[in-house]
Amino acid sequence: MKFQPVPTPFTRDDGASRGVTSYALKTNPQYVQIYRNVWIDSTDVGEVPTPIWAGTNWTREATRLSGLQLLRPDVVGSLWTAARLFGLPVPRRITDSDLHVAGRESSSKINRPGVTLHRHRRIDAVDYFAIPLISVPQLMVEVAPMLYLSELVQMGDAAISKRFTGPTTSVELMRSELGARKRVRSRKKLQQAISLVRYSVDSPMETWLRVWIVHQGFPEPQVHPVITCGLKNVVLHPDLGYPDLKLAIEYEGDHHRTSPGQFAADIERRQLLEAEGWTVLRVSKRTDMDTFGKLLAAYLPKPRRGSR
Repeated sequence: MKFQPVPTPFTRDDGASRGVTSYALKTNPQYVQIYRNVWIDSTDVGEVPTPIWAGTNWTREATRLSGLQLLRPDVVGSLWTAARLFGLPVPRRITDSDLHVAGRESSSKINRPGVTLHRHRRIDAVDYFAIPLISVPQLMVEVAPMLYLSELVQMGDAAISKRFTGPTTSVELMRSELGARKRVRSRKKLQQAISLVRYSVDSPMETWLRVWIVHQGFPEPQVHPVITCGLKNVVLHPDLGYPDLKLAIEYEGDHHRTSPGQFAADIERRQLLEAEGWTVLRVSKRTDMDTFGKLLAAYLPKPRRGSR
């Protein structure tokens, strides 16, 4: 958790009680209108607790939701809005920038530009840094029809990890939410995704790589297997691995290449793994995955028929 300057939205009546006139709201540039009858004072920001990873996009989205709640206290953040505020990975292909909110079936329509209302029979809401959001298990049900399997698993892995001020849910709660619903779009896909969610995953691309390996019919690799290195008296945790075969698989993001310190650490890490008799295979976004699959097959049992 950290403290950041975040403006507090206010209505015209709130402004009047503080001596802010209607003329000032129209002419003074310090007052920024975010909705009809809702403003922020750009010069009056308070230090409020936010997630440690939160930046300007997070505070902007949180302010939009707080402002809307002055007009509609019956709604909570949902869909991509909730996912981004929770710090869960939203695919880049999702370019929807609307403020998504959930209300009950009886909720009246919201006629505000850039705001989308989703009606639910039941809303399970949580307070996340004083921001009301739909719960992560309910969020997973919402996004399941719009995400690919690997993307759903990425979201689930992130939700149960400690990376982003989490965990924000558990596998058991996700299963319970799904089991309590009679009708769920993409139920089988969500069931499969939940069955593939694992703890202690470091990044969405690690999730993608693990799901890719399983989808190809190979045995599922272990997440961060524990390897004791006697040469330097340290414990190593490669991204993925098969301890019985002493085979490690690492996903190399761009920071591994652009950071001199990370690059040097990667070299030493690989040397230490190899000193313990492990083979290290590396994957990046530029890897030809067909070739990698053939390479992996040289070390692992052949993929099951019909799995590709």
